[in-house]
Formats: sequence, C-alpha cells, structure tokens
Amino acid sequence: MAFPPEFSSTATYANRYDLDEIDVFLEGNPNNPMFFKISDDLRRPLTFGKHFFTISLLNTNNQEYDFKVNSKILFEFKSINNVVLLSDVTSVNQSNGTLTCYVEILKDPLRTVKEVQDGEGTLSIVASLINSNRTINPIPNKFKNAVNYRCVFPVNIRKNIINGDAPFTLQVKHKTETLQGQFSFVKANISPVKGSTEGMTYDPITGGPSQTFKPQDEQGSPN
Repeated sequence: MAFPPEFSSTATYANRYDLDEIDVFLEGNPNNPMFFKISDDLRRPLTFGKHFFTISLLNTNNQEYDFKVNSKILFEFKSINNVVLLSDVTSVNQSNGTLTCYVEILKDPLRTVKEVQDGEGTLSIVASLINSNRTINPIPNKFKNAVNYRCVFPVNIRKNIINGDAPFTLQVKHKTETLQGQFSFVKANISPVKGSTEGMTYDPITGGPSQTFKPQDEQGSPN
C-alpha cells in the first residue's frame, strides 16, 4: 500500500473522531453505565468480519442529568494499537429506543498502513446531557450545548480465533406468524404408511391429511 494511502471514491472508510480523547464533563463507568446499555454481542471476541450489536438508552429518572433533546449519539471503535474500526448504525429501525449497529474488522483498514492488532480495544460512546430538577452538580457553562458525556466500553479483538464468526441480522421487523409446513396438529395424526413412495402432506387449515396412500405388497402392487 502506498503512503499516504491512496483514497478510493468507491470504498467505505471509517471516520476518525478520537472520541476517547475529547474533554468531557462526565465520564461513565462501563461496569455500571448510567445512560447506555450495550448488548452482550460485544462480550464475544471480535474476529475478521462484520459484527452486529445494539445500543439501548437507559431511563434517566434516577440520574442527575437528562439527555439533551435531539442530542447526537456518536460511537467509535479502536483497536489496542489505535486503529479506528469501521462502524455505523444499520437501517433496521426498532422504534423502541434501541439502535442496531455494526462494527467490522477489515484486513485492510484503508485509512492507515497499520493492521488491526489483537488485544483489548475500546468502544467510546458520547452524547450531550443537560441539567434536570434532580441535578446536584450543575454542568459548567463550558460543557453546555456540547458533547459532555462519555462512556468507554472494553472490547476483545481476536481476529483469527478458532470458530470465530460474524453474526448477522436475520429479521428486520417484528411479526407474529404461525408455522406452516408439512406437519399435522390434529389428534392421532396420520403418518405416511409403510411402503409409500412419497411423504404425506396436510391441509394447513384443518390439519388433516390432504391425500391417502395404499400400502404396496412385496410385488409393488396395491393391496
């Protein structure tokens, strides 16, 4: 790879914000997060490929501060050697205060000649908070109307771990549906008779058999 890297008009690059380095008013504890919950998907080692996870907003009623209306929520992944990993919010809209996101570990990070190094990386999440009627320690003026809260979660990067995989989203909308197929739910259901050349199918409404078969004798003719 050339240095500096040659940028492509078609490739997708990871934006670098250095969220772990900005000055904030309040630093969160990943073991007892106040405003965000990360799904357990990120507890597993991250291998090469794309990994999905969710970020949920927690109720702030027991906290000193509230989210600023229309506050931007930014997040950024870094490896132990300070390489920014490609990550973003997916198009899956759960409409319940939960963001479905992904992080992808590439063999070529594109923006740098460094490779992603195994070890403990970080997920930094930032947002803007405002004072509430529960506030004891008011937010100083220099941090008002700005990104002023951060929580850094550890992530474990093991690019080539055995049996590692990159899970993917199977369903993008909630739907209640009964299972349809070659099954009978009636009492004393009828199975295909011995010697039949094809399986039995069942009526999806009544649950009864759609057709009948006659057993064959050893010469192959129906009894």
